[in-house]
Amino acid sequence: MSALTQLRAGDSAGWTETLPDHPPAAGWALHYRLLWPSAAAVDIAAVAGADDYTVTIPPATTATLPAGIATLVWWVERGADETLERVSLGCQPLSILPNLTTATTYDARTLNAIALAEAKAALAAHVASGRAHVGEYSIAGRSMKFRTADEITALIQYYERECAKERALLASLQGHAPGRILTRF
Repeated sequence: MSALTQLRAGDSAGWTETLPDHPPAAGWALHYRLLWPSAAAVDIAAVAGADDYTVTIPPATTATLPAGIATLVWWVERGADETLERVSLGCQPLSILPNLTTATTYDARTLNAIALAEAKAALAAHVASGRAHVGEYSIAGRSMKFRTADEITALIQYYERECAKERALLASLQGHAPGRILTRF
């Protein structure tokens, strides 16, 4: 199974796979493929060694990978045509991070942080409009309708809790104390 869970476009990656049930010496060949919902698939070569397989993805291959969630699949094959044997070994999501060395813009905020900022902008627009009974806004091609400022405030509170959870999780993953998380019901 691949330990690769994320890859920055433009970076190189490599790992070694040992498959005791499908060793190179028995004629097996390991294959990988990256799949996206709406982009072309990318095949990744695995080089057979004596007892294991070596996978290397050069920067030239990853440079043009689209950012987002791809699916990494891998399988082994041996034989050809009528004698071909194939065994699917697994698939997992692979987060492709944008190539920051060629990017001209970048928003590192999470989806929850973006939604929180948009909800706060909606509340500001709602208050500035002087409309207390019906509110509507459009930001970045998305529209939202509210009946009261309380509904917008409730949405802000929801996203503040979600952002606090993300910050706590990130702190834990980085080995820091997550701090206090306050939740209102």
